[in-house]
Amino acid sequence: MESPSSSKFTGILQVIGGLYILFGSFALVSMVQNCRLCFAPLDGQTGLMADMLRSHPTYASIMRALFFPGLLYAVLQFASGVGLLRLSAAARKVALGCAVYGFGAALFTAWLTVTFTLPFTLAYTLQQVKNPDMLVTTRNVTLASGYFGITLGLLYPLTAFILLKRTKIPRYDFAHS
Repeated sequence: MESPSSSKFTGILQVIGGLYILFGSFALVSMVQNCRLCFAPLDGQTGLMADMLRSHPTYASIMRALFFPGLLYAVLQFASGVGLLRLSAAARKVALGCAVYGFGAALFTAWLTVTFTLPFTLAYTLQQVKNPDMLVTTRNVTLASGYFGITLGLLYPLTAFILLKRTKIPRYDFAHS
C-alpha cells in the first residue's frame, strides 16, 4: 500500500512527466518549421522569422547552430516524460539533466530575445500600426509579452529541477502486495 507522501510524490512526477511530454511534443513539431527556416534558402520565404533571419546573419547562424542540440533536447525531454510516467529512476536523471540544460538554454534565449528578437519584433510590429494612438500600447504589449516569455522560460526548468531533485522514485513494496 502506498503512503500518502509516496502518492503525492508520484503525482508530482506524473505532472512533470506530462508537461515534459507536452513541451517535448511542441518542440518536435516546431522543429519542422525551424528546419525549413534554418536550412532552406530564405529568398522565397515570407514572414517575421524569415525577415529577421535575413536581417541578422549572426542570429541566423546562432539559430542554425542551436538546431541539433534543440532537437536532441526535445527528444530527451519527451522520452524522459514518458519514463517519469512509468516511474523510471533513469528517466528522472535524464529529466534532471533536461531541467539543467533547459535553464541554461532559457538564459541564452533570454539574451537572444533582448538582443535580437524584441528589438526586431518591436520595430516590425510598430511599422504595422496605422493608428498613432495605439503605438504606445502596442509597444508595451510587445515588450511585456517578450519579458513574460523570458520569465516563464526561466521559471519552468528551475521549478522542474527543484521538484525532481526533491522527489525520489518510490519503490514498490512487494511485501504488501
